[in-house]
Amino acid sequence: MKERERLKERRAITPVISALILSAVVLTVGGIVWAFSQGAMTISAEDYAESVINMTDTISERFIIEHVAYIESNLKVWIYNYGDVDIDLKVEVKSVTYPTEWKPIARGGFEDIDTTSFTAGEELVIRAYTRRGNNVYYRYIVPS
Repeated sequence: MKERERLKERRAITPVISALILSAVVLTVGGIVWAFSQGAMTISAEDYAESVINMTDTISERFIIEHVAYIESNLKVWIYNYGDVDIDLKVEVKSVTYPTEWKPIARGGFEDIDTTSFTAGEELVIRAYTRRGNNVYYRYIVPS
């Protein structure tokens, strides 16, 4: 009889231990899932904030081809940045890009860009574009 009572006591402990182990496993898995989702949300929020700032800068870009002149057998293009942000700019004439590196122009800045010579009477389409993807076009006829 004593042996039987001892077995019953032992069986009573098993459900408690299994409940504790199951609870520990559930809490551990829940913690891992929470940590993963928290990290993913932080990265997602930072990416979103950075993209909004970049989009705001893109919208704030304002520049114009102020003047184009043919001086000493070279075409010269003057760019004025009247926007709220600094820009990096290149000029394209007849599928050739000038300068080869991005030219920084501070806000309120005025820069000139030299290109090569062209044939007299030739019609040129000049495209100024920024690193952020904004474009300005200008039509120019080379004087004879």
